[in-house]
Amino acid sequence: GDIIIGHHVVPGYFDQEMSRLNLDKTVMDEIWDENPSFDHYKIRTILSQFMFIGDDIFKEISSLSGGEKARLSLLKLMLSNANFLLMDEPTNHLDIDSKEVLEEALLDYDGTVFVISHDRYFLNRVADKILELTEEGIKEYLGNYDYYLEKKNEVIDEEDEDLGKTKTQIKLERKKEKELLQEERNRKREIAELEKRIAEKELKLEELDQLLCDPEIYETPEKIVEITRNREEIQLSIEDLYNRWIMLTDG
Repeated sequence: GDIIIGHHVVPGYFDQEMSRLNLDKTVMDEIWDENPSFDHYKIRTILSQFMFIGDDIFKEISSLSGGEKARLSLLKLMLSNANFLLMDEPTNHLDIDSKEVLEEALLDYDGTVFVISHDRYFLNRVADKILELTEEGIKEYLGNYDYYLEKKNEVIDEEDEDLGKTKTQIKLERKKEKELLQEERNRKREIAELEKRIAEKELKLEELDQLLCDPEIYETPEKIVEITRNREEIQLSIEDLYNRWIMLTDG
């Protein structure tokens, strides 16, 4: 069949063979050459998130292990403009550390990931939708792999119940279930976004507190007033975010 890619969709592919790595370059140069606007500190920070620390960043790619090459390939993919990642058995041949890095990177990824995998643990961690190919077509399950299995186990009971219902009743019930699942998915997304915003604002609060600990700041009274006002605004914002978070998590 044919696949039509949307106008704003930029696909990217995780290559198990790591053929897009330049083996004669160092780890740092491989990333820096493709992202020249990054400064030295940002490059080191990004590499450390993918477990390239200390002298590791100066290693030639040709000397890296398979897991290290996979991590570097994944980092390159994450730094690209791709917003739709295609992955075919991405955890194959990965060591435990590299697999954890892959999972965390995908959980933080803002785009869409289409992955084929036999790794149940991996699917449980990163997937929020399962597509099953059947003789009737594609069936969609709005959850991870365990959710998919749970729903599959309910199919027989549902089919028995459906025998006494009209097609309209069945259709309405399925529609309602799908709406409830979508609401739950939206709730989880909002909770994650709230937690991210709270962390960012708390970090900003710490930065302002550090400024207030600097004796020199008290030589400029208007600066103190400005910082104090900003701090109060951020504190109020954090309280509002927490209240919303509590409401969603208690629900």
